[in-house]
Amino acid sequence: MTWVFQESDPMGGAAGEAYANTLKSPGMPPEHVLAREAIQNSVDAGIDDAKVLVRFRATAITGAAKVAFVAAAGLDGIAVRADQLELASPNCLHSLGKPRTPLQLLYVEDHNAEGLSGDPHDKGSNFYRLLLSLGDRSKARSARGTGGSYGFGKSVYSSSSAIQTIFAYTRFKAADGTETTRVFGCGYYASHEYRKINFGGRAWLGTKKKIDDAGRTVVDPLEGTAANKMAQALGFTVREEGDFGTSILIVDAAVDLKAIVRGVEDWWWPRLIENKLDVDVYDTNGEIHNPRPKKNDELRPFIEAFDLARQRVEPKSGTQKFIRLNNLGDTPLGTCGFVVVPLTEHGTVVKPERCNTVALIRAPLMVVAYKSFSETAPPVVGAFMAADETDLVLKKSEPPAHDRWDPESTNLRDESGEFRDMVSAVLSRIKGGLKRFQSEAAPPAPAKQRRLSMLERALGSYFKPQGPGGGAPPDSEAAPLHLEFTKQPYAEATSEGMLRLKSAFTVSLDAKAEDEDVELRVRIGCPVLEDDDQEGDDLALMVDVNGVKAVVDGMDPHLFRFPLVKGEKAHFKIESESYNPAWTVRLRPEIDRETSQ
Repeated sequence: MTWVFQESDPMGGAAGEAYANTLKSPGMPPEHVLAREAIQNSVDAGIDDAKVLVRFRATAITGAAKVAFVAAAGLDGIAVRADQLELASPNCLHSLGKPRTPLQLLYVEDHNAEGLSGDPHDKGSNFYRLLLSLGDRSKARSARGTGGSYGFGKSVYSSSSAIQTIFAYTRFKAADGTETTRVFGCGYYASHEYRKINFGGRAWLGTKKKIDDAGRTVVDPLEGTAANKMAQALGFTVREEGDFGTSILIVDAAVDLKAIVRGVEDWWWPRLIENKLDVDVYDTNGEIHNPRPKKNDELRPFIEAFDLARQRVEPKSGTQKFIRLNNLGDTPLGTCGFVVVPLTEHGTVVKPERCNTVALIRAPLMVVAYKSFSETAPPVVGAFMAADETDLVLKKSEPPAHDRWDPESTNLRDESGEFRDMVSAVLSRIKGGLKRFQSEAAPPAPAKQRRLSMLERALGSYFKPQGPGGGAPPDSEAAPLHLEFTKQPYAEATSEGMLRLKSAFTVSLDAKAEDEDVELRVRIGCPVLEDDDQEGDDLALMVDVNGVKAVVDGMDPHLFRFPLVKGEKAHFKIESESYNPAWTVRLRPEIDRETSQ
């Protein structure tokens, strides 16, 4: 058998290298990306919610074993056009004829998973979607509880290969109940010209090369006995009857296995601690390394926060807190747990860049991101578990790397803006909850440093004396800034039996103020009051600003920045989301002078 390189389509199409460049995430080691995406592919393919086992198995072959592997994998057929494939160096193609030079292989195997079933050339089959398609988003449109939404997850395997070459070996149950095995080789390279023919960069190793009705080359996978024989030659563990799942061989895999273990712990600890996933990592000596997130001191506060969010434990007063995010209309958003980060003589047990972050988690139980929501003390961490009702919307908001929830994602476009509002509400309410917990957990300030009233916070501290040496405080008889309600806050009943808060106010600069213009920031909070008169989550607001050029903060939709000149007025018109008539809410505009960056 030889590799079949696919000629360029006259109508274009993605080059093979597109499969290897879609999942890069800023600041995330490649081993972490591999751990995230490979396990996600396996979890999404799990059988009837069975606990999936994923095994990373590394080996380095030399001598006769390497010679036999190179022949079975047909690597010479790739090496002859190595100069055209634009592969990174060093790579194994330059040392195929040197038996003493080790060839690094990594096998990623899952068990209790569906396997690559279906017609290999049917775009709806598991085989086609994993190995042949790119960017198939059908799962994002319909499937709740899954990880992937873009169809790029398979590229993590080829991007982990120095020669962008992989083999897939699978066992699955066919529609007629029989069990079938398959083997297929895939190469994803740069588009190139070879012997005066243009190629699109994708290559296949299989059987039954043929020409379809449109004159295109078609390659099928090996199946049955031939597949098992090929799998054994390639170093796969042959799958016995009932052992369903998929094994991926990454050829020339230069990966740090310890980094894979850390990546599994860092991103999959929620599923591991809930005993819904097993992961084994074998090094080239056959020694097993298992992720143990509960023994990871840096993760322990996040795990405690997750237990709180799942309501498995009661929060400890002063250092822990559970909150349920207020619904968006009738839609539940999820729950949060917050924990004060323990301190040691060397600092916080959590590395500084993870302090004041929240682990964002949804149904697959992978951490999407550790998102920062504060820069103040005391250092805290949190875990957010999305409600089932928000899972699909949050998944749609993720980019191909699945490393954040983006309310501005083009995948959320809908006429009502409901999806965008849902993602924004999740993020803003998590932030509000964390900030309130920080305030509650902070040690009390000395009495002389306490601010005396909301009025002082709103008006009294904006115009301090300028220049060195300070000077006398401004004349308190005439506040230089005026906030005037033109429509006092009131509740209006909706047709659905809910309430909606409305109000309007203006902000202006006093004619006697020394400054001719100022840069201001106004945050309009609308918290729900809890039983002890403590402020809970903010309601989402629709705010219309006129008279000034106001800019909404990218992270906080309640925060507006604008310049204000003498004689101008900033007009704010506010309308809240619908809320339960049994709730008491408070409108709280807060003003600060913008500080220079």
